[in-house]
Amino acid sequence: MSLFFIQMADPQLGMFAFFSGLTDDEIEERRRRGINARKAPAKITGFADETRLFTQAIEAANRLKPAFVVVCGDMTNDPDDEAQLAEVMRIGHLLDRNIPLHWVAGNHDAGDAPTAETLVRYRERFGDDNYSFDNGGSHFVVINSCVCFDPGQVPHEWDALVEFLSNDLQAARDSGCEDIVIFMHHPLFMDDPEEADGYFVIPGIRRKVILDVLKAQGVSAVFAGHLHRNAIASDGPLQMVSTGPVGYPLGDDPSGLRIVRIYGDTIEHDYYGLDDLPDSVAP
Repeated sequence: MSLFFIQMADPQLGMFAFFSGLTDDEIEERRRRGINARKAPAKITGFADETRLFTQAIEAANRLKPAFVVVCGDMTNDPDDEAQLAEVMRIGHLLDRNIPLHWVAGNHDAGDAPTAETLVRYRERFGDDNYSFDNGGSHFVVINSCVCFDPGQVPHEWDALVEFLSNDLQAARDSGCEDIVIFMHHPLFMDDPEEADGYFVIPGIRRKVILDVLKAQGVSAVFAGHLHRNAIASDGPLQMVSTGPVGYPLGDDPSGLRIVRIYGDTIEHDYYGLDDLPDSVAP
């Protein structure tokens, strides 16, 4: 069977305003960490830019009619800002009700180091943070990469995540699914599965655990966000795809989304700026 879906990442309402308030020293400090912050010509308030971009992305999905839409984390910049959250939900509800919308937990949603409280808050707002679904003969799994990044305050959540992932993938394989795809916020790695730890990727000690589980079950691809730019790498046949942002870009890629096509055991994908989307997607 064949299908296509749309992956979005990092609408992050409020990020334009937050970055517009950074001092020159704060911008330089972020650039040293690989975060390509830009000096804003003037202070921004609110989240009008993100509203426009996320709305444009949802309207594109309504026109293209994918099998589903997945948003790979960082829905708002400030998880305590109720106005940002309300606007994300309002825009999300603009999606055609016949197109499923799947949320993925990001560090701006569940925390850089999640706690029991931040996880409860996330689940009350967006639903489960580790779950799976089937569509068109393929199996899709969502995991909370914030727990993978730093489970120090919730070690039982890490144990539960690994158990869920292992059992779920085994069940999918036993049922004969052609392709298995993972969605998370942080990428497992950007360039190489053996690369050093850092802010942008899952630490090596837990990265290896996840990769071992994925490779044992022949997972086809992992789609993530977090970088606010595109990065594509691989570990043998496993694709590691980090997708640029719907919201504020931190690289050369414009605000956009990724269209992913699955044909039997083949997965193809392309990133499009929101102003350069195709008129249709061939089945």
